[in-house]
Amino acid sequence: MRKIDIEHIQAGSKLARPIYNANGQMLLSQGTVMKAEFLERLKRMGYTSAYIYDGLIDDVTVDEVIAEETRQQAVQCIREIMDNVHRGKTMKVSLAKKAVSDIINDLISNREMMLNLSDIRSYDDYTFNHSVNVTVISLMIGISMHYTQNRLQDLGLGVILHDIGKLKIPPEIINKPDKLTAHEYEMVQNHTWHGYEALRNSPEIKITSAHVALQHHEHFDGSGYPRRLKGKGILEFARVSAIADVYDALSNDRCYRKKLPAYKVYEFLLENAGKQFDSSILDRFIQKIALYPQGTKVKLSDGRSGLVLKQNNMNPSRPMVRLFWLDDMELPKPEEVNLLLQPSLEIVEVIE
Repeated sequence: MRKIDIEHIQAGSKLARPIYNANGQMLLSQGTVMKAEFLERLKRMGYTSAYIYDGLIDDVTVDEVIAEETRQQAVQCIREIMDNVHRGKTMKVSLAKKAVSDIINDLISNREMMLNLSDIRSYDDYTFNHSVNVTVISLMIGISMHYTQNRLQDLGLGVILHDIGKLKIPPEIINKPDKLTAHEYEMVQNHTWHGYEALRNSPEIKITSAHVALQHHEHFDGSGYPRRLKGKGILEFARVSAIADVYDALSNDRCYRKKLPAYKVYEFLLENAGKQFDSSILDRFIQKIALYPQGTKVKLSDGRSGLVLKQNNMNPSRPMVRLFWLDDMELPKPEEVNLLLQPSLEIVEVIE
């Protein structure tokens, strides 16, 4: 299976993984033959990609750090909590605690797996799925930093609710495709204070967890917001979530820009080590990034190209690749190469 942009999926292709809506209901099941009207409807709903059987790597399944059931339940948890808060009802912190606990259990079971967030989401689902992904990434970092179970739970609770303050911001500003005015940008920045107040006023949430909502946009060099905190003056939980927040934001399509490939996000993180991000925490995270996720089309230094099959945990830059082409010609038969065992070969290009 391979994740492909909706724009490039042909009618008649077969769906390799189900597509769910924001309520967790299945829109299309695995094995569905994609009709032109299905593709058009998905585009209108804001979906930008789907997993398709393409006849090249149909035998490959995408590695997941958390189970689909865990993801869907966590998304529904965030949705229900935000709906309740929006209506002025009590925040159901117990739901968030259960979701965080389930994510922790899945991650500990798959602690050797590389990060390859492969959820399919529409623009309208962004906030809910983003909150779950940022939680997954933050907890992966926390596990690598040898956090205790209780500390992981406190980190996860703050992160999964880190964007709850956006409920106070008009959705037309949050989803504005054009550049924000100075006043609109100030309103968006205030979501950190709104979120902090919402979490601080809940007796079930520790103050360190509440500060994730307040500080996740602070930068290590003091250039962030809302208080321009610097270095270790930023709570460690917030320094962890800042990395996770940016990684997921850049890795997914938004209404105002296209996603970046994983290796470009990786480069951005490295360029901002010690500036936007705490270098010591970032070092922990980048060891877990799949630079070339399964299904990525790559070209090697000898002119051959193909699709990434599997990650090598020992060196994320040297995955296993199934080769199909030499320049513009098909090879007589596919060849598989483990770049970890072929030091003379390297990836020279990602083919979009």
